[in-house]
Amino acid sequence: MKTKILFTHNTAMWYRLPFFKKISENNDLSLVFTHMDVIRDTYDKNVENNIKGLEGVNYSILQNIHGFARGLISKALHRYDVTIGGSWDTPQELVETIFLFIITKIKREPFIIWREDWDWEKENTTKEKILNVIIKFLCKHANAILVPGSLHKEYFNNALNVPEEKIHIMPNVSNIHGNADLSKKEHSTLKILYVGRLIERKGVNYLLDAYNNLELENIELIIVGSGPEEENLKKQVQKESIENVTFTGKINNDKLEEYYNESNLVVIPSINKGMGDPWVFVLNEAMYYYNPIIATNMVGAAPDMVKDNGIIVNEKDSPALTYAMNKILSNDTLRNKMSLKSKEIIEKEFQYCNMVDSFNDAVKKVKNN
Repeated sequence: MKTKILFTHNTAMWYRLPFFKKISENNDLSLVFTHMDVIRDTYDKNVENNIKGLEGVNYSILQNIHGFARGLISKALHRYDVTIGGSWDTPQELVETIFLFIITKIKREPFIIWREDWDWEKENTTKEKILNVIIKFLCKHANAILVPGSLHKEYFNNALNVPEEKIHIMPNVSNIHGNADLSKKEHSTLKILYVGRLIERKGVNYLLDAYNNLELENIELIIVGSGPEEENLKKQVQKESIENVTFTGKINNDKLEEYYNESNLVVIPSINKGMGDPWVFVLNEAMYYYNPIIATNMVGAAPDMVKDNGIIVNEKDSPALTYAMNKILSNDTLRNKMSLKSKEIIEKEFQYCNMVDSFNDAVKKVKNN
């Protein structure tokens, strides 16, 4: 008999759809999207009621009233083998999570929390302290915690006192992939690539500083993305006379392959701006296309994905970024070795089968306890 699962999630991010599709094949899945506006507000994407990629999946999109997902409680009151959810990004989502938790406890059904938090520096405010107490209680009494990486597991274990055996690493996976071609990196200009939103937390101004101090010939920095910091970054380039910098603006996902295939190095210079970067799927995408990686310690995926295929540097450290870029770009043998290693890591450890296997293990464990 299939496991009956209520899976609540805020929105239908494109990289999650294959995962939802796959787990629906072997489970009696009721998938509920509670805050679909997140994808529109964050990525300027609109999602229709008929979501391409979720054909055959039993899903529903809840309307929001004053920030609350209408109908969530009535769905939660039905009988399930396992309920999965958990969010505290907004006060409304926190309240919803508390209600889900209470309902599952009343029904004596397992509750699994899926989160991407890790121990970035937070403001020591009264609000933050109260939130932390609530989160600790929820996590301590949940039946299991799903997290994407080792940094996240360490946070839930050490900072939130969740027993290690209750924490399951379910690696994040991206579905942006296609014809990876290592030969397309062979050109006279060494191309450094940044892909992402242009907001303060992404630290692109530090990347520009670092790039400006590189003493290499025939290099180019390509910045793919858009956002509120775009004009400030362009002014920085102009003011400091930084040469060979290209701003492409926003590029559709199906067009990114060209940039990833032709780049020689991908840099993720994130900083802590109220929060670190929970994961950064650009790492998954860049590594699939044979790219060496430089990431800061504010990138949640870095400890698990940046090994012998790149370098991790401290946030806001432009000289360290310069050194790392120079080390990789000036050494063809090292760069090629890192390129192959990136592809090896992504193919072995960060596929949807890895994600689904971890999910199934967690569900099986809480059902048997």
